[in-house]
Amino acid sequence: MSKNLNKNFLDFLDKVNISNKNICTLKSDASNRTYYRDLSKKNNFLIMDSSLEKNSLKNFINISKWLKSKNYSVPEIYFKNLSKGFCVIEDFGDNKFSNLKPLNMQEKYRLTIRLLVSLSKLKPPKFLKSYSKIIFMKELNLFLNWYLFYNKTKNKHALLEWQNIWKKLFLNIIRFNYKSLVLRDFHIDNLFWLEKKANIQKVGLIDFQDALIGHPCYDLVSLLQDVRNNISNKDQHSLYNYYISISNLEKKSFEEAYFIFGTQRLIKIIGIFYRLKYLNKKENYIKYIPRTWFLLKRNLKFGPLNELSNWFKRYVFK
Repeated sequence: MSKNLNKNFLDFLDKVNISNKNICTLKSDASNRTYYRDLSKKNNFLIMDSSLEKNSLKNFINISKWLKSKNYSVPEIYFKNLSKGFCVIEDFGDNKFSNLKPLNMQEKYRLTIRLLVSLSKLKPPKFLKSYSKIIFMKELNLFLNWYLFYNKTKNKHALLEWQNIWKKLFLNIIRFNYKSLVLRDFHIDNLFWLEKKANIQKVGLIDFQDALIGHPCYDLVSLLQDVRNNISNKDQHSLYNYYISISNLEKKSFEEAYFIFGTQRLIKIIGIFYRLKYLNKKENYIKYIPRTWFLLKRNLKFGPLNELSNWFKRYVFK
């Protein structure tokens, strides 16, 4: 039984006929959502408490409906109360990619890449926002605010150079004009292996409430440059080339977008993990920082990122 449940949540459980004596709290993620597993034998339920992120729940439900309509594996939604921020969803179990044995993982990654390619070929839902320059820059600022200049006076010259470099890089990638559904939190803790399903439906998707319309490379780089998982450089290259071979995309422009978005994402992650440490007192994400820096430094060797690489040498790696 989970403790300290508020009245609204208890009322919701009562209405959907779930006993609070039969639920346990699952390990929390980086969000303000809380998940509970129904331990009774009769159900296969997870209860989501998104009362602190009600818009997030609405997004999750809308995107879930769209993905389900396209035959992707997403949790069934059994009950919901949008005004309170609660819902009951299907429990995919414990077969997260992060819990799987290394055996045959390449095969599972290739199937996941086929899922991404199929997703990139669909017209995205109209209700989603685009991955705009405002969102792009706001995410980058997390690094400045929570890492580089945290409790420090900001260097105005460094900031101006930073803004100019990233504005140019963003202009470089929007000219490719790709418009796909981008799930964004596409990493091993949000992917499940559903053995009883077939083909790409074997890959179960969760945590897609922050999805946007953007470049399809974003989810690929999230998968291959996952800071939670030490995929070798050799395997990254192999899986990247597999994506290119089955997607029929122009290789040079895709590669440029891949490294720009991948680098932006890693920089954002550093900011997020330090914000979790300082603001939310969640220290457990700091263990991923060395891997994040390793991937970032490698990305900065990519030719079109030379100006950004020099900025890091002047202001970060000094």
